[in-house]
Amino acid sequence: MRKLTKALEVQKHTPRIPHIHNIRKVGVIWQPSQKDAMNYLRDHFNKNHIIFRTYCVFDELSNPLEANNALTVNDLNWWGIPKPDKTRDFMTMHFDLLLNTALKQNFVLDYITALTPSDFKIGSSPDENNYFDLNINIGENQDTMFLVKQQIFYLAQLNKK
Repeated sequence: MRKLTKALEVQKHTPRIPHIHNIRKVGVIWQPSQKDAMNYLRDHFNKNHIIFRTYCVFDELSNPLEANNALTVNDLNWWGIPKPDKTRDFMTMHFDLLLNTALKQNFVLDYITALTPSDFKIGSSPDENNYFDLNINIGENQDTMFLVKQQIFYLAQLNKK
């Protein structure tokens, strides 16, 4: 946790709500069990010709296949921090919008969310201390598809004049 805190001290993040029509690049952090929700987001943003990048992070239920845009338990160092060669491409890309679709946050998800440069970050966490600019409370409705639809809904609400 101290390594993340030190890294955040160097990185200055000032949230900027992106205008929905000016979004050009979206990043999504997702888990293998959330493939349907990730595809829903891909379809939503691709119809507007928005660059869409994803990063799959293992969860308790499964490990994603070895791939450039996926992180497995084997890709963590002994502190539990993602190895730079596995995350560099995603975490150095600047996004207009970063969506985290995980229903339960953990250190790896927090690390990637916190340190990926983005104008605006949306996700869901019951913890008061999280790395989202917009934290959506989904309450008892622990469903990823519900969360991604809420992310899109609230982004549209923020853009109403």
